[in-house]
Amino acid sequence: MKMREKRLTKWGLYTVMATILLLLVKTPVFAAEVAVIPVEAVLYTGNGAEVFAKPDASTYVTSFPGDVALQVTGQTQNGFFQVLIDNTPYYIYSSAMSTVKGTTAYKLTSVDAKAALVGNATTGELIYSQNAFDRLAPASTTKLMTALLVMDAVSQGTLTLDTPIVVSSTALRGVPGDASHVSPCLKAGEVMNVLELLECTLIKSDCHACNVLAEAVTGNVDSFVMLMNVRAAGLGCVDTNFVNTSGYPADNHYSNAYSLFLIAREAMKYDTIRTIVAMPQATVAATNLTAERTFDSTNELIKTESYYNPYVIGGKTGSSSSSGLCLVAAAVKDDKYVISVVLGARNTLMSTGERQKQQFSETNKLLNIAFQAS
Repeated sequence: MKMREKRLTKWGLYTVMATILLLLVKTPVFAAEVAVIPVEAVLYTGNGAEVFAKPDASTYVTSFPGDVALQVTGQTQNGFFQVLIDNTPYYIYSSAMSTVKGTTAYKLTSVDAKAALVGNATTGELIYSQNAFDRLAPASTTKLMTALLVMDAVSQGTLTLDTPIVVSSTALRGVPGDASHVSPCLKAGEVMNVLELLECTLIKSDCHACNVLAEAVTGNVDSFVMLMNVRAAGLGCVDTNFVNTSGYPADNHYSNAYSLFLIAREAMKYDTIRTIVAMPQATVAATNLTAERTFDSTNELIKTESYYNPYVIGGKTGSSSSSGLCLVAAAVKDDKYVISVVLGARNTLMSTGERQKQQFSETNKLLNIAFQAS
């Protein structure tokens, strides 16, 4: 089923009621009869709460703004509340309602992010897309393109994974200090090999390592960035422009969900990249200037925590105040290989009281959509 996205902004409650009544005439009802257990309560809608004609996501009617008090008259075994709107029963998923104000609804028919998609990585066919061509800041998902160009150089024989690289002062000078995510930070004069720098880039999202690798491939960062844009165009990426190697916030650095899908699909063809992005933790050996470094992945889908997904084989996170929370992920189930992209998600207080990291929760939703599709 192709999901539909509809949201309300500043509609008044009576306008919403009228709209529901008008739309209901055109809303197909596919739900089987589900028993409703009588309950009595008044609950608040979470922001974006979806209203259904029946307790079935295929009967979507519209979405409510947050903090609308509704009379609950029943609950179904498949997780919906029956509510009265203008004395007519409708259904809202239980995780979209709360006893307190100021929450965000869990959505069944759309992904809570500025843009999202999931596609078959083998065929390139998109399974679900939402604002997939909107121009957005990609944050550190940019690093997939940097890793792709490094592995292109390795495949062409100009580098090897064991090639030693001296960290230059120019590579470090080109990136703000807060963009270094490994500890200790990379130091000028330090010697690391290509594989170690790729691990710093893809597992811990270190921005300094990106510039060091860029200089190893093309001699300077500016030439590497030009190559990033050329490679992106060759993959069929549209409305994409890179101005740095890491995705650190910058004017005129942008892409979209579909282009990142194409980049990830190409990058994951390299076994080295697939191996690195699947690692929940890495240890980089001591160098001439520092002791060994151990660091955890920023991707919580591959760690045994609340967002763990056993089918995920890797991915790349990204976050900044301008981009929101981003994640490109790859997963395999029953020989079905898919890649998902979430851009512009956020940390949100859900109706359950949980503070949800939606780059992970919405990715899991996308992967479920993909694996349930025929």
